[in-house]
Amino acid sequence: MYTIVPAQGGYFMLPAKAAECLRLAGAAQLRALIAIYSRMGAPVAAEEIAKEIGLSAPDVQDALLFWEEKGLIARTDAPPAPVPEAEKPPVPAKAAEQPAGFANPKPEANQPSAEEKRIPKIKPTTAQINSRCQESPEIRELFLQAQHILGRTIGYDTQAQLLLCCDYLGLPVSVVLMICEYARSVGKTGISYIVRTAENWAEAGICTLEAANKKIAALEESGRLWKEFAERVGITAPSPSRTQSEYIQKWTDDFGFDLPVLLLAYDEMADHTGKFSLAYMNKTLTAWHERGLKNAAAVKAYLEEYKQKAAQTLSARAPAKKTNANRQPETAVSYDIQSAEQKAALGAPVYERKKKK
Repeated sequence: MYTIVPAQGGYFMLPAKAAECLRLAGAAQLRALIAIYSRMGAPVAAEEIAKEIGLSAPDVQDALLFWEEKGLIARTDAPPAPVPEAEKPPVPAKAAEQPAGFANPKPEANQPSAEEKRIPKIKPTTAQINSRCQESPEIRELFLQAQHILGRTIGYDTQAQLLLCCDYLGLPVSVVLMICEYARSVGKTGISYIVRTAENWAEAGICTLEAANKKIAALEESGRLWKEFAERVGITAPSPSRTQSEYIQKWTDDFGFDLPVLLLAYDEMADHTGKFSLAYMNKTLTAWHERGLKNAAAVKAYLEEYKQKAAQTLSARAPAKKTNANRQPETAVSYDIQSAEQKAALGAPVYERKKKK
């Protein structure tokens, strides 16, 4: 039986849900969670936690993915640095007459650059949302269909965010609805996930139904590949986190790797670190991609060649053994077995006492 000893330095609380996850959480994950909750809600960087608990920053990020999936922690994004007035581009007269971001711009006119495709913090008011619904039947249909897809009544915040996906990011209503459909299929119907996906699609220029269909097909393939990978390596999470999804999409879509290559990268990670680290796998797969390796056979051939070269380098660097001209060869022995047998045949040696004078 154990109980709590009154602490000299005070207490901090952990949510009851953390106790429900103890069977699945590892040592690094528990240490990282305690480090975060001990600050009583104050934001903390992964680098600071890494110094505190003796892990690397990428390992801390991997450990915190577990709690992020459980909903116990969340990332905070710093607001963009304000642009000085002297560096701001001039605003066209027509654009200045309208509320910024709510004019339903054409795809080719006044679109923000890839770095700016983030929904602003300032949301349209209820009056502006109602005005857009009266002006555009498509916006009214967006809200109505979104409710059917998400399976709930959407309030002001969701309406405002969906409206910004169209009017600020420039995505068509049909594409936004496809994002909602995909979000429901992966069990992530929160508006934050929908907005984040819309921002990523806007940055990538996915603004047509054809491009959206291709993107969803790629995402579904990445999800299938992740499930197979998770089953092979023993990951118990039902679906990948945002960071895991970004990694798997990079490895499959950008690099063109399949499951056997990912498993080879996992083996390399396990051999060199002894723990699960997506950051280490990413470095390994990036290096293979830069070398032009396309499949598991090419990777295995490269690894075998690398090991042979490493062995030759070690052999070449080994110091040569010193030789001595007066020294017998290493194959020689310090005794003569035939001479020993002849002496033994003569019988035991007889020692005579020294005569006293």
